[in-house]
Amino acid sequence: MHSLRFRFLLSLVLVACIALLALWCIAHFLVYPKLLSREDDYAAMEMGRVESAWQSDLNKLGAEARDWASWDDAYAFMQGDIPEFADKNFSREMFEDMDHLMMVFMRMDGTPVWMAGYNPTTEEYSTCPSATSSCRWMSPIFSVIQDHVRQQEPELGKWLLSVPAPTMIATSPIVPTERDKAPPLGWLAIVRSMDRAWFESIRYQTGVDISIEPILHPDLMARPPPIIRLSDDQLLATRWLDAEPGDDVLSLQAILARRDFMANAASFNFAMLWTIGVLFAVVIVILGLLEFIVLAPTRRLARFTREQRREDDFFEILPISLVARRDELGSLAREFQHLLMHQKQRTNSLEQLSQRDHLTGLLNRRYLDEYLVQSLTQAHHDHTAVGLIIIDIDYFKTYNDHYGHPEGDHCLTRVARTLDRIVDDQGIVARVGGEEFIVVLPNVTRKRTWRVAEQLRLAVSGLALQHEYSPIATHVTISAGMAISLPEAPCQPPELMRLADESLYRAKQAGRNQVGVRIKDPHYPESTT
Repeated sequence: MHSLRFRFLLSLVLVACIALLALWCIAHFLVYPKLLSREDDYAAMEMGRVESAWQSDLNKLGAEARDWASWDDAYAFMQGDIPEFADKNFSREMFEDMDHLMMVFMRMDGTPVWMAGYNPTTEEYSTCPSATSSCRWMSPIFSVIQDHVRQQEPELGKWLLSVPAPTMIATSPIVPTERDKAPPLGWLAIVRSMDRAWFESIRYQTGVDISIEPILHPDLMARPPPIIRLSDDQLLATRWLDAEPGDDVLSLQAILARRDFMANAASFNFAMLWTIGVLFAVVIVILGLLEFIVLAPTRRLARFTREQRREDDFFEILPISLVARRDELGSLAREFQHLLMHQKQRTNSLEQLSQRDHLTGLLNRRYLDEYLVQSLTQAHHDHTAVGLIIIDIDYFKTYNDHYGHPEGDHCLTRVARTLDRIVDDQGIVARVGGEEFIVVLPNVTRKRTWRVAEQLRLAVSGLALQHEYSPIATHVTISAGMAISLPEAPCQPPELMRLADESLYRAKQAGRNQVGVRIKDPHYPESTT
């Protein structure tokens, strides 16, 4: 729960959820309302085209009624001067060609003079002086026309009829061509049925399928909304048209395809899905980059730190993949490496203080004891010999008493440096007392051990450090005792030290400034060289 990966993942998930919520809000409060508004505009435009089409047909019907009513022959027919007018100018073929349902000539008070029509039920053409006998089917329409013209001003009228079937009607006063010369003698009404053929005509003109239903008592019902979305593919657009008789209306309905809306919605949904996909891809990529760039290097640094904490002797060199980075982690790794190096230096300094003699810089007795145990153990395992040389400066107390402690310290330092230079990497040199030194030589022979001891004696003598109070020489000299732990006669550290000390004692008894030898080996007699 406290992992940086978990926290970052939680943050990214929170950001992704906020982004998804923002997308949802954009979709439902901005995009979809805008698309629906555009769809409303589209439906209004389509219904406007349909209305324009039927208004054009109604205007055309009105133009025909006005032309017929302002013809002088029609005026003469109403005067009774041309009784054959109807037979000459009206026929079944004319009604079929002009898509007329019926025509009526009336007096100004609505009294019929002549009417003709094409019965859509029986498909028969009939003419009559009134709505009787074969023209009885015209009676419902004619009665409404009568009521209408009785209230109409003597001018062209265009209107809709709801019952018995939706129809378009144009009524015009019958006047001579020169209207100002005579008053109107009656009315001419032309009726066109809004039937299947008319619907096909509208669909041909607009490309929209429509239907018309009469609403006989509109005040008793609630008007539906102008647009009803039936499904994802279709919507129902409705307009109410005023009609006769009374307050009747016609419900003009059109089924419209929602192609633009669905296409735009599909495009937006596709874009939103892509956005969501890209968002999740970005989250995954960011997590991958976090793992690769931040978390994995941080874990390597933490693992390195844990390993160093478990080790007795740590390394100050971090993995190069961390140190070589040019970012903040690389800077942190380099600073950490500098800290390790500083810690290493301090540790080395502490080790030097704990393992080195503060005056001469040689190893001290503590380190000597550990090294001797390790050397003897390894020699026993490898079947090799270990040489030990104990060195003592001859008459050093006399030197200190006469020359003083500062000169004594200087003498010790010069001797220590010389011993360390001769031994070099053959073994170690340690200061174990005031003027006493011990040399440990792993993997040697008796001859080589003696040779090293002799080289040490000659090198110190070669320093020519003045010692006028020495009974044996005018300069500083050393005595050395040598012992060897052989594979066939191995020694423990105390025993080897005792044998070397005995050899040193022999050297001193023999006159000093020489090397005494003591070997624990039945094949070599004890001797002093």
